[in-house]
Amino acid sequence: MSIPLPPASGIFFPPPPPYPPPPPWSPPPPSPPTQKPVGGVIAGVSIAVAILIFLLACICSLIRGHRQSLANAAAAEAAADAASPRTPTLRPRMTAADLPSFTYSQSVKHNVTGAGEEAATCSVCLGVFQNGEMVRLLPVCLHLYHVECIDPWLDAHSSCPICRAGMDPAVDGGQLPPV
Repeated sequence: MSIPLPPASGIFFPPPPPYPPPPPWSPPPPSPPTQKPVGGVIAGVSIAVAILIFLLACICSLIRGHRQSLANAAAAEAAADAASPRTPTLRPRMTAADLPSFTYSQSVKHNVTGAGEEAATCSVCLGVFQNGEMVRLLPVCLHLYHVECIDPWLDAHSSCPICRAGMDPAVDGGQLPPV
């Protein structure tokens, strides 16, 4: 088929070639194996682990805070107990005048030495006890002293100058007398 041109031009063009026929239909080529979205799975697992760690940290913090508050409460209670006066259990301090005193005689058997002989001496002044002198017997340890020697000591201290035993038999009575 030719395209007619106006008669005046004198040029003749051949018809265009026919369009190429379409290729025969064929199924599409197989697609390469699809890769699963591994990145999404990794991201999801990472977020889940992060949330789990955060929750565990919160729980541990709560437990630690609870233990700390229990310890603080126990310490406060102990401090309150220590600070509160316990008037029913406090005993008045014994003075030298509360301790027994008597007139010394040879029949008093105290301060026996290791050899078995009587060392009738006051351990404060190192003087020998004489018949008729006033002496004081300490009730817990059973040590014997001149009244004028032991009274100044007991005004400043609440224990025996030799063995440091207390003066109150109700408190220190569980101790054994010296051998």
